[in-house]
Amino acid sequence: MLLDTIEDILFKEKHLDKLKELINRLYDHSITPKEFKTYFLKQKAKNLQEIFELFPYYAKQIKINNSLHQYTRDSLSSELRNELQEKDKFLEQVGIRVNYLVNKLNKKLQS
Repeated sequence: MLLDTIEDILFKEKHLDKLKELINRLYDHSITPKEFKTYFLKQKAKNLQEIFELFPYYAKQIKINNSLHQYTRDSLSSELRNELQEKDKFLEQVGIRVNYLVNKLNKKLQS
């Protein structure tokens, strides 16, 4: 998600079109290399500023997600342990019952 946002900032279509136009103007000698560099560096500085503005938001989101994950992991681990113990007991009962039925069927087949 963050990577997509950064990519959108760095590769905005209108800025790429403007850059292409300036490159063409540079080759036509209608602007100087200094003017081109000035535009390019200003644009990259703006991009960097936009990216820096994203980080407090994403840092906050990551912190929230991590705390939620920690909370749910702790509470789920005890819930899962209890659930697994219940299922183990149930499977043990099913296994005993299946074993009883198999033994009963084998006795009938041998008779």
